[in-house]
Amino acid sequence: MTGPLAITAFVVALIGAIMVHELGHFLTARWFGMKADRYFLGFGPTLWSTVRGETEYGVKALPLGGFVSIRGMSPVDERDAPLPEVVFPDDRVGDASFETLERELTARGTPAQQADHIVRRTRATLQATPVGASSTQAVDRKDPRDVLREVVITEVGDSERVGDLAHRLLQGDAERFFHDRPAWQRAIVLVAGSFMHFVLAFLALFAVYALLPQWTGEIDPTVAEVQAGSPADEAGLEPGDRMLAVDGVRSDVYAELIDVIRERPEQATQFTFLRDGEERSVTITPRAVEDPQTGETVGQVGFSPRPQEVRVGPVDALEQALVGEPGPGTPGGVVPMFTGSISAMISVFSPSGLADILSQVGGQQERGVEGAVSLVGAASLAGQVSGGAIGLILFAGLFAAVNVFIGIFNLLPLPPLDGGHLAVLAIERSVNAVRRLRGKPTDYTVDPRAIAAVAIPVIAVLLVFMVLLLWLDITDPIRL
Repeated sequence: MTGPLAITAFVVALIGAIMVHELGHFLTARWFGMKADRYFLGFGPTLWSTVRGETEYGVKALPLGGFVSIRGMSPVDERDAPLPEVVFPDDRVGDASFETLERELTARGTPAQQADHIVRRTRATLQATPVGASSTQAVDRKDPRDVLREVVITEVGDSERVGDLAHRLLQGDAERFFHDRPAWQRAIVLVAGSFMHFVLAFLALFAVYALLPQWTGEIDPTVAEVQAGSPADEAGLEPGDRMLAVDGVRSDVYAELIDVIRERPEQATQFTFLRDGEERSVTITPRAVEDPQTGETVGQVGFSPRPQEVRVGPVDALEQALVGEPGPGTPGGVVPMFTGSISAMISVFSPSGLADILSQVGGQQERGVEGAVSLVGAASLAGQVSGGAIGLILFAGLFAAVNVFIGIFNLLPLPPLDGGHLAVLAIERSVNAVRRLRGKPTDYTVDPRAIAAVAIPVIAVLLVFMVLLLWLDITDPIRL
């Protein structure tokens, strides 16, 4: 996978991860009977949308995230009344009533065939004329709302759980707003988004551990690639040749052979290698180059060795993806990433960490590989680790690490993050528990204005932090 392709894949994967985050909120909210009426990718003007059931799905112009709209999380949300009260608010029956009935049945997610049956049966019942009466004589056998209830029960059945079709039609949004549900259900809905990030991280790691060969951390003295025009290329070395000895030093350890090569710049040196089961020898003169780390002149012949790799079974892959420690060529598992992300988060947002970022922006301090990056910087790193099987493993590791970080960050007890909503829920439960002990009504809720007073400065700080990191990633990107 090339660098640009890796960057594109990483960006697409992150957008997908955000949608999976929202999917966690959406599915758990629906499971508990809450009303989730919108599930969208992006923000801004709507490019496309469709309605399935009672939910509108769509794509907006700016694919910078996504959202799910759960009724009751905003104080301005309005409840849908029971269907009979909406269709027949004053007991009168007319064409407008049936037009309203058709519209409401569709809006509440009634399958088309069932909706048609409900409209037809309600109309037929209310417009029936008894024997001996004129065709224009009005018949008022029952309240039209009772008729509609009976028809709905006949066509749909009684409600078995909050949020099912019968409940939506006969009870409207009763018990369906976010704050109507028990606290434990609300907590699960809030945590579900971050949980999905941890699941994605685990699945990405498990896939690469189970499907790709793993680097053992050792280097095999077998030629993997020959640089065009290098001394090795001119001498005829080929990928697959296994080095046995250099200048008479025989070893299976690549590091020992490379030390001999480094000590012989511009000196004719005998190389012994194995090709197709046959031992061969060739004389190569290593080219003199400067070691960028030490500044000394060393020998270089121009071939890359092959890393030693092993394949692991599904059980080992499961363990590695969950608790594996990071090492050469392996990003480790979700649990070490979790603890590492917490440590990194504390370090980055500490006074010294923020001072380091400001120093880097001002040019007084160089960026390190372990420093904080924006999502743009993470995409750049993905483009740098994209080559070969090891590159795919590191790519998956980077994707997993970003998801673990997002999952933890989103649980911080700060509005408007999900963790902020959890904190509000915990405060309300705690205060109401005390009120219950004192014999007072347990109806305390945190004032939305207080939440906004905390959320606004938090958003401002996060925006400044993101802009600083974005500036660094554009002007001084981290190079691996």
